[in-house]
Amino acid sequence: MSSGGYLKDDLAIISGGYLKGNSDCFYFNRMNYHKATIILFTICGDATEITLKDLNPATDYFLRVCTSLEHVKGKPTKAVQFTTGTCEPDAPVPPKLSSTTKTSITLKWKATCENGSKVTTYMLDYDKGLGDGFVEVYNGLQRQHRVSKLQASTKYMFRVAAINNVGKSQYSEPVAFYTSGSVPNLPDPPMLSEAFVNSLLISWIKRSNEDSFLLQMEDELTGHGFIPVYNGTNLSYKIKNLRRNTDYKYRLAAINDEGQSKWSDAVSYKTLPDRPAAPPKPQIKGKIHAHSFKVVWEPPKDNGGSEITKYMVELDDGKGYEMLYEGSEREHICDHLIPGHTYHVRVACCSAGGRSEFSDQCIATTQAVPPGQCQAPKLQGKPKATSLHLRWSCPEYEGGASITEFAAQLISPDNTSREVYKGRDLDCIVAGLSPGRPYLFQVRAINRVGGGPWSDPLEVVSGAGVPDPPKAPMVICRSPHSAMVNWEAPVNNGATITEYRVEWQHKSDLDFMQLYLGPNLGHEVKGLTAASLYSFRVQAINSAGAGPFSPVATTVTPPSSPSPVIHIRSSATATTINLTWKDPNCNGSDIIGYNLDIGEKQLISIGAITEYTIEELAPETSYKIRVQAVNGIGVGAFSSPVKVTTRPLPPNPSRLECVSYAPNSLKLKWGDGRNLDLLTYTLEMEKEDGNFQMVYQGTSNSYKINKLQEMTSYDLRLFASNAAGSGPYSEVYTFTTLKAPPPAPKAPTVEDVQLHSCFVQWQGCKPMGSDTISYILQLYCRDQDFKQVYCGPESQFFLTNLNPKTDYMLRVCAIRHCSDGSGDVIGAFSPSHTFMTRGHEPISSSDTRVSETKFVEPKQLTDQQCAVIILCAFVFLAILVAILLQQIISWSSGHSNREDDIL
Repeated sequence: MSSGGYLKDDLAIISGGYLKGNSDCFYFNRMNYHKATIILFTICGDATEITLKDLNPATDYFLRVCTSLEHVKGKPTKAVQFTTGTCEPDAPVPPKLSSTTKTSITLKWKATCENGSKVTTYMLDYDKGLGDGFVEVYNGLQRQHRVSKLQASTKYMFRVAAINNVGKSQYSEPVAFYTSGSVPNLPDPPMLSEAFVNSLLISWIKRSNEDSFLLQMEDELTGHGFIPVYNGTNLSYKIKNLRRNTDYKYRLAAINDEGQSKWSDAVSYKTLPDRPAAPPKPQIKGKIHAHSFKVVWEPPKDNGGSEITKYMVELDDGKGYEMLYEGSEREHICDHLIPGHTYHVRVACCSAGGRSEFSDQCIATTQAVPPGQCQAPKLQGKPKATSLHLRWSCPEYEGGASITEFAAQLISPDNTSREVYKGRDLDCIVAGLSPGRPYLFQVRAINRVGGGPWSDPLEVVSGAGVPDPPKAPMVICRSPHSAMVNWEAPVNNGATITEYRVEWQHKSDLDFMQLYLGPNLGHEVKGLTAASLYSFRVQAINSAGAGPFSPVATTVTPPSSPSPVIHIRSSATATTINLTWKDPNCNGSDIIGYNLDIGEKQLISIGAITEYTIEELAPETSYKIRVQAVNGIGVGAFSSPVKVTTRPLPPNPSRLECVSYAPNSLKLKWGDGRNLDLLTYTLEMEKEDGNFQMVYQGTSNSYKINKLQEMTSYDLRLFASNAAGSGPYSEVYTFTTLKAPPPAPKAPTVEDVQLHSCFVQWQGCKPMGSDTISYILQLYCRDQDFKQVYCGPESQFFLTNLNPKTDYMLRVCAIRHCSDGSGDVIGAFSPSHTFMTRGHEPISSSDTRVSETKFVEPKQLTDQQCAVIILCAFVFLAILVAILLQQIISWSSGHSNREDDIL
C-alpha cells in the first residue's frame, strides 16, 4: 500500500491473548523507526481491524496494540514492522532560466521526491513559441538542457515531468522565457495627437522589438536642453503645465532588453493660445440723445497670449441681447433707438485663442419726448341735457416717459374754449351744458417733458332734460279693498312724456314698490287691506329719462269683515274633538265671536276664544269642520275644511288564566293568543299593603312571574290599552304556588369497602319549615337497573350482600314530607358515585382499613400533556448523554497520560 495500512485479527500481535475476555477498546500504536511518532487509534465496540491512512510511500512502520477494559488498560504487544509500497514521483518544481541568447535558452531544474523508486528520466516540453500546445524537447537524467534553434525576441513556454519504474509524475507549472534580440532601430519622430492651452498630447508608433520608450522635451526659453518627460510602455503621453502659445521640441528613443535606440529627429509643437480676458465695462461718451448715444471701451488686461483681432458689441432693449457691432474699433454709435428707453450694452473680444467672456453691462437711458397724438374721444352712453360722459385711450407712443395726466377741452358754438378736465383717468363727465346744443371736445396726453398735440375733435349735441316732478296725487277709497289714484302732468323739459311710474308703500318700514307704469293720468288700486295705511307717489318719464318723484300722498282704507281663519289644529278622542286656531285679521273691527260648522244644519256659535272642544261625538266617525270669524261689520269667510276622525273606544279586558304552576313562579295567559289590533296589556299584582303593582306591560299574550314564594296565594288583574286609551280592569284572579321539592344532595361517599359490604354516607338537606326530610338510596350493578336499598331519615347506611370485585354505582335523593297532609314531594337524585368491592387477594397489614375508595376510569392524555412528557424525557436524555461524554473524556485523558508514561 502506498499511503495506508490494513490490520486484521490474524496478526501475531493480536493473537497474544490481550483480546480475550470482555474487552471494550483496542489501542493500536503506529511508530516510525526514524522518529518516535506515536499515533493512538481508539476503537469502541467489537472491531478487530483498522485502516491506517496518510502514510508515506516506501517507508518502514512499526505497530503494537493493547486492550482496555473499563478503566484498566493492558500492556501493549511487541511491535510488528511493515513497509508501504512505492509510487510515481511528485511533480517537479518549475524549471529556472540559466542563460539565454538570440537562438537558445538554457534551463535547469531541481530533483523531485522519488517516492521509493529512483527517477529514470526527466521529460522537458515547450510550445515552439506558438502557445497552442506542448511538444517534447528533451528526455534524459540530466537536470539541465539547452534548447537551441529558437527565434530571437520570442516568448516560449516550458514544463518538466519526472518518470520512474512506477510511472510518470504530474507536469510542473508552465513558465515563460524570452530569447534575446537586437537594439531597436531609429524610431519615427513623435506625433502631436491634440494640443491644449497648457498641455500637449504626444503619441508614437510601437514596432515589434520595442518594449518601452523614452520621451524628451526641450524648452528654448529655459536653456536646459532636452530633458526626459516620460519613460514607459504607453504609446502616448500628455505633458502638462506648459506655457500657452509656446513652441516645444520633442524626440523619442525606443528601449528593449538589448539596449536603447538612437534618438529620433526632433520635432516642434506649439501649445494653443488661451481665450482673452473680458474687456472692462464700456462707458458712455458724450451726451445721450433721444435716438442715439456713443459707447467706448478699453482692451482687456490679458489678451490670452495672442493679439486681439476684433470686438463684438451687443445691445439689449429688454427683449434679449442682439449683435450691434463687430470690428477692430474701440467705439461705436448706437442709433435708431427709442426715446426714453433703457438699454444694456456689453462688449467681448476675440483672438486666436477664441472669444472672451462678455464685459459687465453698461446701462443707458435715452432722452424722452412729448407723447404722441391721442385718438378722438368717444361718447360713453347717451348725452344728457346738462352733462355727458367722455372716454378716451392712451396714445400709441408715450414719448419714452410715463404719461402723468390727460387734458380735455370744450369748444362752444361761439368758438370759445375752456378746459373741462385734467387728471390721470381715461374718462370724465362734462357738466354745465345747455340742452340741445352742439359742442366740440378734444383731448391730449402729458408726460414729464410736456403735452402732446390735441386730438381730432368730437362733435356732440346735448340731450333733452328729464320732466319736473308731478304734484302729489289724489287718492279716493271706493271700498275697504280698492282706491282710485289720480295725478296731473308736469313740465316735460323739452321732450314728450311717454309714461308715468306709480309706486306705493303698505307699511312705513317697507320700501316703495312699483304699482303702475303707463301713459294714463289715473289708476285704480285693488286688493287692499281694510283699515290700513297706504302711501303713493308718481314719477314722469320722457326720452331723457325719469324725473324726480312727486310728494307722497297717504290714505287709510275703511274697516271690513274679518279674514278667514287659518292654521287650525285638532286632536280627537273616542267622543270629543279639540280644536285650536289663531285669530285672523280683524280688518279694523275687533272679533266678537266664531261660528263652527261640523256638517250639521245648525252652526255652533262661541265667544272670542281660539280653543274649543266638541263633545258627544260618535266613535270612529269622520267630521269636516270649518271655522268662521265674526266682528262688528259682519261675518268673515269660512276657513278651509279640516277632516278629523274620532278614535275607537278603549278595549275590554281579557280572561286571565294560569297555564303553569311552580313553587317559585306562575305562568299566566290571556286572550286567544293573537294580537292583531296591537293592544298593550298591563298586568298588576296586589302587594301586602293592598295596593296593586305593575309586573308586566307589553303586547304579548302570556307572562311568567318569577321569584315567588311556595304555597302562597297571589291576587292579579289585567287591563288592555290602545290608541284610544286604557280599558277597564278585569276581575281579580287568585292563583297559588306549589310546594318546593328538596334540593338534590351531593354524590354519596363510600368508606370501609370490604368483600361483601361498605359504609355509605351523604350530606343531608336543610329542614324546610315544619316538614321532615327522608332519603332514598339506590344501588346499580351492571346489567341491572337502579334498585332501592334504603329509605329513611338517616344520612348514612351500611351496605351488605355485595359481590366481591364488582363495580357498583350509588345515588341518593331527598323526600319532603308535608305536615299539612298535602302529600310527599320527591327531589332530584344526586350524581352517581362508582366504586368496586375488594377481591380475594391477600391484604397487607398496613392496608387493613381504607378510608375511601374511588375507581376512576383512566383519561386519555391531551396534546399539551404529551408535549410536556416528551420535553421532560428529552431533557433527561440530554443530561444523561452529557454526563457520559464527560466521563469518557476524563477517562480518555487519564489513559493518554498513562500511555505517555509507559512510552
